[in-house]
Amino acid sequence: MTQETGTPSSQPSGLEIAMQWAELPAEHLQVALSALEPQLKRDHELRMSQEQRDHEWRMEQEQSMRALRLEQARLAAEDATARRAHALYLTGLIAGFVLSIGMLTGAVIVGMNDQPWLAAMLSGPSLLALATLFVLRRNDSATNQSVARAQRAALNAAQPAAAPAGPPAEPGTAGGV
Repeated sequence: MTQETGTPSSQPSGLEIAMQWAELPAEHLQVALSALEPQLKRDHELRMSQEQRDHEWRMEQEQSMRALRLEQARLAAEDATARRAHALYLTGLIAGFVLSIGMLTGAVIVGMNDQPWLAAMLSGPSLLALATLFVLRRNDSATNQSVARAQRAALNAAQPAAAPAGPPAEPGTAGGV
């Protein structure tokens, strides 16, 4: 029979020794048990320390598993956030493309119907502003001001220039003096 405490099997256990001494008279047994008591205490302390180490090891394992699960949850949340941001970016890119194509198509159709001022509005700076807003997700006040100036300039250029209204010139004075 071997010991369960992890000591070498060449040493007999306390029970085996007690069984051998049981064949002797009671005085001898009492001496044997008093001699075995320190060994039994050491075996008990060894067993308790081994159980303590096992318990600490299990606690460390549980703590590392908890930390691993937390890290996995954090990474999953970051991944979900990145996926949502990517979907939002692609949606904006597609919306900007569709809007730009629609505005250019509308500008061509309107321009062919003799409405150049509306074609200028659809194909001009407003097209660039909307594409910037949807694709780049940027809306600066400086960009808005430059778009407004360019829009006014495009509208002014699209409108036909009216002849200056002045008094009619006399036929004899217009040439040379």
